[in-house]
Amino acid sequence: MNTASGFDSRIFGFGMPRLVMGTGARNQLAEHAQAFGQRACVVSDPGVAAQPQFHELLQSLQAAGLQVTTYTEVLPDPPLRIVEDCAQVARTCEADLIVGVGGGSALDVAKIAAVLKQHEVPIESMFGTDQTPGRGIPTILLPTTAGTGSEVTPIAVLSDEAHDLKRGIVSDDLLADYALVDPELCLTLPPAPTAYTGMDTLTHAIEAYTNKFAVPLIDAFALEAVRLVATCLSRAVHHGDDRDARYGMSLASLLGGLCLKSVNTAAVHALAYPLGGRFHVPHGVANSLLLPHVMRFNAPVAADRYATIGEVMGSTDCVAAVEALSADVGTDKRMREFGVEQQHISEMATAAMEVQRLLKNNPREVTLPDAQAIYEQAW
Repeated sequence: MNTASGFDSRIFGFGMPRLVMGTGARNQLAEHAQAFGQRACVVSDPGVAAQPQFHELLQSLQAAGLQVTTYTEVLPDPPLRIVEDCAQVARTCEADLIVGVGGGSALDVAKIAAVLKQHEVPIESMFGTDQTPGRGIPTILLPTTAGTGSEVTPIAVLSDEAHDLKRGIVSDDLLADYALVDPELCLTLPPAPTAYTGMDTLTHAIEAYTNKFAVPLIDAFALEAVRLVATCLSRAVHHGDDRDARYGMSLASLLGGLCLKSVNTAAVHALAYPLGGRFHVPHGVANSLLLPHVMRFNAPVAADRYATIGEVMGSTDCVAAVEALSADVGTDKRMREFGVEQQHISEMATAAMEVQRLLKNNPREVTLPDAQAIYEQAW
């Protein structure tokens, strides 16, 4: 692992969309959309589509002279059929661009549908790293949660229902053309999703900072994201109209997302995939319930980095600080609360071991018995 006193020769990349961050950033949507054409396909989920702000966005596009078609059927942990349906809508309306509005699921669907609009290939052929056939039509992404950072990542995660597993597509072809991050879009997010998306942000930051391939630029983003979550998440959960807290969490999510291209996540996310794919545990909850146990597993090889995280969180024990925050915001769950039985642990561990693109980043090697033991502790 790179440290401040001992750099190795690792080459790393960094890329991001053109970015507008701040209160009112959404008001620039129509201006940027006009540059890409006249027909926009707006992708979202039913909950976001019912909000007044969503309709205001549609009206702004229409007022600017764009023809607008919507696809608002995105589901959490979207299965492949949702992406295929969305891409077909984009083809039918001959979309020039796709606008994603919503949480990570809606933004991920928008990114993949944009590629499929341009390249009609099987989704399964794109799973893994750098397997996409090329860039799709332009995308503009507006997050309505402060969690995944999907608006600035080259990653989309889908549910492979045939294998009861979440699988990732990783490619610079997925980077959006614009990310418009407006904290006001999060003001109506209820406490529960505010909490679990916020814990997802914390997991991104901690896994980036303790990553086997950590680099100084990303370290800075990760530590600031940790600080912001420690400062703002509880306030955002318990006082949803706290605009400063919402701004802080939106910035933390953005910074966490910027960590993912260069170093990505590690064992927590790999172990969370079977929980989401088979048992439909919300992604942030799955991360939250696994995070302390993976941190304890990693502690023998990452003590110095965990000490720094603890300092940023205002604690001498970063694992205890993470657990206290999780309890405060209501994400301190056990796997058994979601229908997971102990007999499932062995097959879940086997499935998690397939996610080597993330496990290889963990500071400590994770074996099959290790994965089983971590699941047992989280059960």
